[in-house]
Amino acid sequence: MSSTTIDDFVLDSREETLERLEVAARERWDEQWAIRATHFADGTTQAHVFRSLAVVDDGDEKTLEEERLYTDGDETVYQRVHVQREKVVDVLEEYDSDE
Repeated sequence: MSSTTIDDFVLDSREETLERLEVAARERWDEQWAIRATHFADGTTQAHVFRSLAVVDDGDEKTLEEERLYTDGDETVYQRVHVQREKVVDVLEEYDSDE
């Protein structure tokens, strides 16, 4: 069995896929979930729904245990993973983009 990650799956029908993920999340977790979607300039989207279970390591790079659902187009796939969140170390530049 090969190991896959959510980054391996680029979604095509954005609205249909997000709706399918929302339905699957509600069936599994009721209202205790969030969705993360990234829309790229070329029109493709990657998305998954998740819920955090626990902090498994509260060191310098906090590690969380999460359950995730994503779709590969035909099936909804479940994963239980350990993740480390991105964090901003330094802000190098910031300005109002309307100026």
